[in-house]
Order: sequence, then structure tokens, then C-alpha cells
Amino acid sequence: MPAEVVISRGSPRQTAIAFFGVINVDARPGHPLTVRLVVEDGEERRYTLEPGDTFPVRDEHWELDRVENPADDWSVFIRKVE
Repeated sequence: MPAEVVISRGSPRQTAIAFFGVINVDARPGHPLTVRLVVEDGEERRYTLEPGDTFPVRDEHWELDRVENPADDWSVFIRKVE
């Protein structure tokens, strides 16, 4: 399993343990940057996350690391927390 997964706009990712998709990136001025993430690992879960927030995937913990180019053609970077 890769330690980092990149989810680009319009391109969900399937890994060995889960499907990751981004529903929305909210980068409005004056508001915190948030990502609406869906994770399917046998059960579908949806999370609203800010950079640094963690979420479970099976028996692992993952983190929203960063969002590049959040206002346009974004890429969301999540990583496994060791």
C-alpha cells in the first residue's frame, strides 16, 4: 500500500485497501480550506476534513496532508499515518 495517495479532480483512486474519491474542495476566501472525501473500504464513509485532520481506513489511520491548487484544478494528497 502506498504511503501517499494523490486524488486529482475528476479522478478517484482505487488502492489495495480502499477507494478514495473527492466530492468537493471548498477554497472560498475567508473560510477554512475543506475537503469532502468519500472512502469505500467495505463500508462507505464521508468526511469533511481540513489539512492535518485524520480519518480511519480499515485498521489504519490516514491524514489529509495538503491540497495543491485548491481554487482550480486541484490535487488532494492523503497519507498513511505511521
